[in-house]
Amino acid sequence: MVKITIADGKTEKVFGCVEGDSILVTLRKNNVYVPAYCDGRGTCKKCRVRLIEGELPVTDEDAAAFTLRQLEEGWRLSCRAFPEKDCVIVLETQKEEDFEVLGGRDKVQMEGAPEVHRTKKSDGHLEKADLDNSEARAFGVAVDVGTTTIAMELVDLKDGQVLAWESSINHQRAYGADVISRIQASVAGLGSALKKSVWTDLIEGVAALEEKAGILSGHIEKMTVAANTTMIHLLMGYSCETLGVAPFTPVTTDPIHSRIKEAAGDVLSREEILKYGKMELIILPGISTYVGADIVAGMLVCGFDQIKAPAMLIDLGTNGEMVIGGRTMRVATSTAAGPAFEGGNISWGTGSVGGAICAVSYKDGEMAYETIGNKPPVGICGTGVLDIAAELVGHGLVDETGLLDEDYFDIGVKIADGPGEEPITFTQKDIREIQLAKAAVRAGINVLLKRYGTNGADLAKVYLAGGFGFRLNIDKAVAIGLLPESFSGKITVVGNASLKGALMCLLDENLIGRAWKMARDTQEISLGNDGDFNEYFMEAMYFER
Repeated sequence: MVKITIADGKTEKVFGCVEGDSILVTLRKNNVYVPAYCDGRGTCKKCRVRLIEGELPVTDEDAAAFTLRQLEEGWRLSCRAFPEKDCVIVLETQKEEDFEVLGGRDKVQMEGAPEVHRTKKSDGHLEKADLDNSEARAFGVAVDVGTTTIAMELVDLKDGQVLAWESSINHQRAYGADVISRIQASVAGLGSALKKSVWTDLIEGVAALEEKAGILSGHIEKMTVAANTTMIHLLMGYSCETLGVAPFTPVTTDPIHSRIKEAAGDVLSREEILKYGKMELIILPGISTYVGADIVAGMLVCGFDQIKAPAMLIDLGTNGEMVIGGRTMRVATSTAAGPAFEGGNISWGTGSVGGAICAVSYKDGEMAYETIGNKPPVGICGTGVLDIAAELVGHGLVDETGLLDEDYFDIGVKIADGPGEEPITFTQKDIREIQLAKAAVRAGINVLLKRYGTNGADLAKVYLAGGFGFRLNIDKAVAIGLLPESFSGKITVVGNASLKGALMCLLDENLIGRAWKMARDTQEISLGNDGDFNEYFMEAMYFER
């Protein structure tokens, strides 16, 4: 068996690599997190390693991903590296520990919702005086399990006070950036590994919340979870075989009531079961395989079962879910936008980490940019991708078909100097990715508008949910045709509506029934079977100028 040594300058870790396994597969087997948005197909170029000792032949995928200088320095894609001899590597993947996640700091209170009080300290910790009599108090945790990130809030169930919040990467990203990749990984026999990954994230998150709030382990009574249907299947260990093939039938979309020891006892340690096994687990209901509990939670937050005038809720992510309607009628759908809105499949794409270029404007022939945390640029996140596309189209460097000006066609447009002064560029391929993503979303919106019998002018409000929607430049989104012009002036940004809905149900379990009724009474449209979708999609591929 070949040995792979990971060197980080301080310590070394040595793993055995089975013949036929790539370095990426070996790292996964040994619980070493490496982002692999494409699930190891060699296309996302994120699973980078650098060879220090040994031999790793240069593959076609390596040649496409790295410069000649980088190849000479030993840079390789771990998913394409199949070592035949012992080797020493350095992980060169982007650090994701500081991923910016919407959680306890962006708040919208729904009229009629349970009252929520929040600590004023920015780090989510309680003051010492607030911890008196903590053993007599009852606590709960609200959770949003997103495809990319996980957000959690710790709540005092007696007075509704949010005591602490925590967020992390969903480390299932090592198996792919979108739900289709996760479904494929699960069907390929990795379901248990995916389940263990997300439960490890949740248990570590609960422990972090306990530490922040200064409470003892075992005093959290229940956890409410909102997530898309695939994430719920992976969380519960359900088979995903029917999720990815027609007619796309889930095991269940009903509310789930369980205990953590029953739901996750097969992947948790004995110590974790003793600490957290008795915690009540409540999972919100969904509508279908691709319209999940996260959008139902958002409907609850926005009060869709109470409003008279029609509204629309759009969650812009890899699986763009949306619903239109109000008290008497609701229609929902989802569209495969892909990971471009979260930086996936973009040459210099990254998540919302410190240093991610998040806003861009074109001035005097150069790109002016802002980064998350005002840190040196490391890549481009979703809002930066949209901003760049809008600026290039608006200044004539990209035509209405998406063709980049010939001066930049081969090399791309330089946005900034990246790590090691390597230029961060935006390429023709990147433009095509954002075209596909925005066309999928816009076509989905148009289908819903038509099926509901409106052109959007009579919508009272348009709610944008999710991290991408929270930071989105609305004017630029309209300018490139992602959103209809009729939405201008009607858009309300609701942030992490999935987490808010989970929190509402944590404080008032009666809302679970209300959410379930909304889910059952909402009609779903499958875009794969819709005759108008393809026509709208082709129209939306063009940039509006």
